[in-house]
Amino acid sequence: MPTLGIKLDVKIEHRRGKKLLSRQNVKNIAVNAGLNWARTHLGSSGTTRADYIGLSSNVSAPAAGDTDLGVTVLTDSGLARAQGTYAAGGTGVYTMAKTFTATATKTVASVGLYYSATTPDNLLAGVAVASVTLATNDTLTITWTVTVANV
Repeated sequence: MPTLGIKLDVKIEHRRGKKLLSRQNVKNIAVNAGLNWARTHLGSSGTTRADYIGLSSNVSAPAAGDTDLGVTVLTDSGLARAQGTYAAGGTGVYTMAKTFTATATKTVASVGLYYSATTPDNLLAGVAVASVTLATNDTLTITWTVTVANV
């Protein structure tokens, strides 16, 4: 008998003007707090969506017990946590995407999908990525693909 599973993938595109400087496709983990959030929202009448994307300069991969991307979460320079744009995909699939524009030079080394705009301890999933150094006016597009399927 198949069981229900959730798969989370993230794509990161770094651009300077119209030139694509780098692209990463990475797998990540749903942290324990995120799994509990999914349990609550699949099993009850919860209405909180996981539609906020956050960035950090933390190079360490999030662990299952983490609830945030660490103390180096970016909150300035156009890179603060922001609401993404939802798009339905195929059966059981959706994406959440956000394009950030840097207003100063910053390094991004991890990304997270959150279920709150600012409250700490609400990380659904996160991943460390190859560090991206953004110059002023560079853009970074983060696209989370969430798949709920039989496994």
